[in-house]
Amino acid sequence: MRAAWREVTSAADAWLGSLPAGALSEMLPPPGPKRTVGDAIQRVTYHYWFHIGEILAIRQFLGHPHRPEFVGDLEARAPYRAT
Repeated sequence: MRAAWREVTSAADAWLGSLPAGALSEMLPPPGPKRTVGDAIQRVTYHYWFHIGEILAIRQFLGHPHRPEFVGDLEARAPYRAT
């Protein structure tokens, strides 16, 4: 599963890295709700974080040790960049 996850995220990183800034404001094609590419990426990111929170809550409930408690040094690794 981890190998599949790495493969998918690597492909997604390459695709996201190739998007011009203006593409994030474009509307997604039908079918589906009307939203921009940027809105959809943001929605998927928040959905992902939601499930990570659920998984960590289950691990805490089960008493698993060595759970991550903080996302790390975001400012150094992924600083905000105005477009």
